[in-house]
Amino acid sequence: MMKNFKLFLLSFALIASVFTSCTNDEPVIEEQNIDESASITTSLSQLRLQFNSQGNMIPTENPTGNIVFDFCFDFVYPLNLSYNNGTTVAVNSLEDLVEVLINSTDDLYINGVAFPFDVETYNDDSDAIEVVTINNEEEFADLLDDCDFDEQDCECFEDYNPVCVEVVAPDGETFLMTYPNACYAECDGFTQEDFAENCEEDYNCPGGTDCFTFNFPLTIITDDNVEITVNSQEELDTALYDAYYFDFVYPFEVTLAEDEEVVTVNNVEEFEDILEDCFGDYEGGNECDECFNEEFDPVCVEIETATGEIETVTFPNACVAECEGFNEEDFVECDDTEIPCEECLDEEFDPVCVEVEEGGQVEVITFPNACVAECEGFTEDDFVECEDINNPSDCSEDDIEDFLIECEFWTVTIGDQEYIYEFGADGTVNVTINNDSVTSGTWEIVTTPTGAVGAAVNTNSGNFASEWLFFGCDNPEGPEVVSTAEWITNIESGCE
Repeated sequence: MMKNFKLFLLSFALIASVFTSCTNDEPVIEEQNIDESASITTSLSQLRLQFNSQGNMIPTENPTGNIVFDFCFDFVYPLNLSYNNGTTVAVNSLEDLVEVLINSTDDLYINGVAFPFDVETYNDDSDAIEVVTINNEEEFADLLDDCDFDEQDCECFEDYNPVCVEVVAPDGETFLMTYPNACYAECDGFTQEDFAENCEEDYNCPGGTDCFTFNFPLTIITDDNVEITVNSQEELDTALYDAYYFDFVYPFEVTLAEDEEVVTVNNVEEFEDILEDCFGDYEGGNECDECFNEEFDPVCVEIETATGEIETVTFPNACVAECEGFNEEDFVECDDTEIPCEECLDEEFDPVCVEVEEGGQVEVITFPNACVAECEGFTEDDFVECEDINNPSDCSEDDIEDFLIECEFWTVTIGDQEYIYEFGADGTVNVTINNDSVTSGTWEIVTTPTGAVGAAVNTNSGNFASEWLFFGCDNPEGPEVVSTAEWITNIESGCE
């Protein structure tokens, strides 16, 4: 059996499609019962946002390069539609549909569809692409509600540290869906437990890598068993946007970027060797790991995002920044990156509580000691009894273990930088920043002499290690979590 590859579209790859302009040669449906549908107008308006005015896919809107994961679903063709002027049209492919979209105007647009029709969508319970029949407008509207188009996009950095997940195609074939980095995958609802270990062996970045480019023309076989010869990177990307996997027709040639050597690839094994040489750096870990053991001394750099905006990125120290490719000349002044209440770092952990009013409700805030509370502007007169601390049974060991594991991830602030802690059921913990691994270690449930129950987080880098104490586990909004390390603040769970 030929090896199946899933196309991954890099954020810096040029992704273009070759479409013809709209003509009067479109097939018209003579007799077809087509219903007016607000949902077809809404869905096509959303799909239109995935493409530019030339009908080319917008890279920043399509991180995986697959319509089901980047949009929400794919129509099963043919699809019978009608314009708002009563004209009907049969659409036989995604390419035909995009042609309709880019030639629509405020005065001429699609507002009807023939029911029933089928769509392909991802079922996260079965980890499979399934075919769903839409019988009427109500079911169509329910589908769009599940798509949640109004939800704000995740803000992910454009760093290239690919992860992939295994998905089953409608034909039962298992393929790998590749994301530029973990942030994009987690934005789609996947977790680290979903990531495939053999990602680097099974994904492909046609023409979009720093390592090699394809020498066109070359021929592929799509998951529909259609043989297509493509003459450019743009044509290849277009052919694969609504495909789940494909096979190469061997042999073909690539040009290595390092020395411009032209290499003939005769079979899948030879191609995997090239991929391994190219992407061997992504087999886990982080080459900057040793930097996270250095003292916490934040440095900042300014970067330009894909939308042209300037953002300030904070690194824990100069070592990490330099490891990521920056130098001293790139460093800019960091705002508010000092460790909060640094003068309290050596104070003993002796919790004090204060009452504050938020939204008309009184809440109790716990501080590691009086020094931190006073540093935050409170006085001894503001201190109240910490009832939760004197009630060890309020948070049981099982409560905390469930919180840590089931909430999937926890955000923690050190300086003004946000880190992600992920706790495994096997007692391991991983810390990341901007999808890059920072450090790892273990965790265990502990009880302090004062009766507070928490988790001892033991990371390889002491900058991220401390005891997390839990208070108010019976609170419907979740417990309050306090670190015994005063520089670790604002611990919030992914459950909130």
